[in-house]
Amino acid sequence: MRYKAILFDFDGVIGKTMEDNYNAWAYAFRSVGIQLDKTKYFLLEGLDARGVAKTILGKHSMSKSLAIKIVEIKEKHYLEHNSFMFYPGVLDLIEGIRSQFKLGLVSGATYKRLHRTVPPDFLGKFETIVTGDKVENPKPAPEPYLLASKNLNVDSSYCLVVENAPLGIESAKKANMECVAICSTLDRRYLSKADFIIENIVELRNCMNAINGNRL
Repeated sequence: MRYKAILFDFDGVIGKTMEDNYNAWAYAFRSVGIQLDKTKYFLLEGLDARGVAKTILGKHSMSKSLAIKIVEIKEKHYLEHNSFMFYPGVLDLIEGIRSQFKLGLVSGATYKRLHRTVPPDFLGKFETIVTGDKVENPKPAPEPYLLASKNLNVDSSYCLVVENAPLGIESAKKANMECVAICSTLDRRYLSKADFIIENIVELRNCMNAINGNRL
């Protein structure tokens, strides 16, 4: 079998959370007079929360010192207003492959948000969880995925990453990992640097079967 571990991004891959995240960010940025473009935000997905805030503030020529305040407003709004749900097929997929592969979750989300909004029994299915606030250099740097492979004791060349955004794909490729991109939030033209592109996570098994030449 070609892979020993599968590493999943969370927002936009496992959790159908990107609309709620966008709404929370848009609310936070309105407090400083910024109207947040949805596609431009989706292109930043994968950055840790402070990275998102600093990037958008910088593009509007505003002080990056506002980032801490913006993140606090965003996280509070998200926790109070999110309607968390999994993408269709996620639960069956994870349950079906966890006996064959080591599984990791690698997210730009904060540890607090992930653990306050995702059922703990689901998080328990992953042998390692790396959040954006637990690494010094978050995505698009390779550190999050390299840390996950180290925690799983699997060489990066035997890890397959599942992502939905350009910065996450960049992080995976810098970590010497092959990457499947899902068109859940962005058109495939934004995902061209991935090794494989699929329309939704339900297609992941067929994609892996094609890669491995066997049925999972």
